[in-house]
Amino acid sequence: MPNSEQKELFMEKRKSMLGYAFSGGIILLGIDFLTKYIANSRLPLEKTVSTIFSFLFFYRTHNTGYHFLFGPIKNHFIWALTGLIFVSILIFSLSKSILKEKLDQGNQIIYSVILALTIGAMGNVLEILFRGHATDFFIFRPFPWPSNICDQYINGIIYIVLPIIIIKSIVDHRREKTRQSQDRDSSE
Repeated sequence: MPNSEQKELFMEKRKSMLGYAFSGGIILLGIDFLTKYIANSRLPLEKTVSTIFSFLFFYRTHNTGYHFLFGPIKNHFIWALTGLIFVSILIFSLSKSILKEKLDQGNQIIYSVILALTIGAMGNVLEILFRGHATDFFIFRPFPWPSNICDQYINGIIYIVLPIIIIKSIVDHRREKTRQSQDRDSSE
């Protein structure tokens, strides 16, 4: 049974992990805002600018309610406000999980990375709420639509972190089944 000192040390580690996640998220959000500021002040509006890479072009546009997969989105302010509420709930839930759940170190790191990326991914929602549009400023081939750094945080969650979670849960499940099988065999 852990004593109060061990519980206190455990909670301090969790709070530290949460602090790192929030700090990282704020830094990612700052990077998103900084790159949009630079794009808005230096790139021409809706004109393609070549780079040294054949797969990357600068193209600044202000997305006022169009999703390049889903098409026109009416009432983008309401959607952005709804998104902010949803993201706030997600941030609260992830924070609570980091502090309260019995997560191993690997899951603590995964939850912290998701939390940081989620905070960073709020850039488009905040920009729509305060400026009326999201600034997209590069086209990364083979994708035909303009994008921004915030979009890449979302892609990181979907295409990198979530597959890691799925793989880790499969591996953990198999380890648990093996351990249970070994415990059963040793008790017989």
